[in-house]
Amino acid sequence: MQHLKKDQRLRPERRADLIQALLQDDFDRAQRLLSDDKKPAAMFRFVLSTLTFLPSPSSAASLKREMKGFAAQLPDSRFLSQLKSIDDKELLSIVQRIEIIAHSQLSSLINETVESMTHEMAAMQKGHFRSAIQDELRIEEMKLQNEARVELIRELNAQSARRHDS
Repeated sequence: MQHLKKDQRLRPERRADLIQALLQDDFDRAQRLLSDDKKPAAMFRFVLSTLTFLPSPSSAASLKREMKGFAAQLPDSRFLSQLKSIDDKELLSIVQRIEIIAHSQLSSLINETVESMTHEMAAMQKGHFRSAIQDELRIEEMKLQNEARVELIRELNAQSARRHDS
């Protein structure tokens, strides 16, 4: 984006239209804008080289695939910080819309993640408490069994002592 902004081979209006088309996923329009130029192949290669693409797509579908590949490699935070550094007045409104969309998407993702983690944490705590209660019950049962054994042994010893006394 930075390279497109600074390139003098594109008129500012066309450059703004091209960036806007790419940011709005309107690859057909981006392809038309590039094809309208006197030297479309050279300009297209330039645009792709500024975006660090290697192949030179010949259709909007191909351009879309390349842009998606590029977007997958570029972290959102880096993309947003690069967008913020663009001081082109014609692109200001679209950059602001992109920031709003990104913030709302990030906000919903954060909410979903927190909600999911809350449910997982509650399930883990429930499992831990259930396990702790089962352990306590097992320990209590073992104590009762031990007391019963001790009582049985005392009774057997008492009976054995009475037999010896008689």
